[in-house]
Amino acid sequence: MEKSYLNHMKSLSLIALFIILSFTLQAQNKVIKVACIGNSITYGSGIKDPLKDSYPSVLQCLLGYQYEVRNFGSSGATTIRNSNNPYWKTSAYKNAKQFNPDIVIIKLGTNDSKFENKVHWNEFESDLKDMVDTFRLLKANPKIYLCFPVPAMGKGNYGITDSIIVNVIIPQIKKVAAEKQSGLIDLHKALKKQEGLFPDNIHPNEAGAVLIAKAVNKALTGKEVEYLPQSFPGKKSEMYGCARYDFVLNGHEAIIVVPDIQAKGKPWIWRPEFFDAFNQADQALLKKGFTLAYTNMYNIFGSPPAMELMDKFYNYLTLNYGLSVKTTLFGFSRGGLYSINWAARHPNNIACIYLDAPVCDFKSWPAGFGKGKGSPADWEQLKQLYGFKNDQEARDYKLNPIDNLKAIAAAKIHILSVCGDADKTVPYPENTEILKENYEKLGGSIQVILKPGCDHHPHSLTDPTPIVDFVMQQQPVY
Repeated sequence: MEKSYLNHMKSLSLIALFIILSFTLQAQNKVIKVACIGNSITYGSGIKDPLKDSYPSVLQCLLGYQYEVRNFGSSGATTIRNSNNPYWKTSAYKNAKQFNPDIVIIKLGTNDSKFENKVHWNEFESDLKDMVDTFRLLKANPKIYLCFPVPAMGKGNYGITDSIIVNVIIPQIKKVAAEKQSGLIDLHKALKKQEGLFPDNIHPNEAGAVLIAKAVNKALTGKEVEYLPQSFPGKKSEMYGCARYDFVLNGHEAIIVVPDIQAKGKPWIWRPEFFDAFNQADQALLKKGFTLAYTNMYNIFGSPPAMELMDKFYNYLTLNYGLSVKTTLFGFSRGGLYSINWAARHPNNIACIYLDAPVCDFKSWPAGFGKGKGSPADWEQLKQLYGFKNDQEARDYKLNPIDNLKAIAAAKIHILSVCGDADKTVPYPENTEILKENYEKLGGSIQVILKPGCDHHPHSLTDPTPIVDFVMQQQPVY
């Protein structure tokens, strides 16, 4: 009996140890969320690529993968509620609270110092106290850091002068920090005598943003770290043995995976939906020097709003990072709607299109007007996004992918489609079969690989060689 008791106690001890270790590991793996509250200086105005080179973006690089830093800067914003552009009324303020950060960096006061706000300067202190209290009420109960504004160089600009910042704004920030027991970061001192980093006397350039980020990083960690510029913005991690970058563009999460050695011309694979699902071909092409790209459009079915987001994502990657002007689209399932619609909109920007069990006609899915299952909730959402008042307007629509192929065919874009002939969700006869027939009538080139007895899943091919070979053959010659 004594032996049984000892064994029981030993088991309890092991369970307790396991629970302690589990909580310890969870704490170690917890990502610390940092919200950077501020004005145009925080946003990165005057910097060519704020998403990559603004101070919050640099801070993300300095802090590393255990942190997630978000930029909630809003141009012209003030702490004072009664100004013409209070931070309180911006979408950035709302989004910052929704982010529920663990750390809040408040860098406001530059615009408050404008002479037009003089009548309200005595309100700055109380409004800053309220802002600190508001963020502290968040569920995460964040640590708050207040920043002295960076100096206004020379004679200043835009109605902003350093004398007001020093004599009116900074004393009130110092007082609030002491009363609210907030952290205090002296950015005024950190950038003093750096006139050459302020092209317009107010907004620091890329090098100035690095100095701000270094000062904030030291306040948060107690360490001085050298800044090593990244290839892309955002939080850096590893995927498939390559560098992965997660960032937010136009309010939408984006992912870039960069090969160790980029192929000539910087070709790239763009998935509008289902990033990393059935990724055999993606991984194979990554090894051949293709960049993988994705932006989360939150299930908007290749609608007009989706096209605008895709335009912005494409422009950002090609203009700022020199990725090939001809992308390769991977349209999986409903991703077919995005891929075909965007290719029809920009046929000269496409190298080729790989579709996999694609939705080519929304009357098939999500409407379910044919033999497929359909999805009533998705159908109602799609009609709203496209602006259809009823089902008949949707039936009469002339820019469904199967009907919108002329520009793609004229550009001689090659299409590969991999499908299951037993697909019950997106039936082949209602989608790719019609797409193939219509595309070939227009003189387009399309190859179909039909998988016998295969339902909607699994996507792709066990051996992705035919997909990889197709993509490689269709790339532009550089």
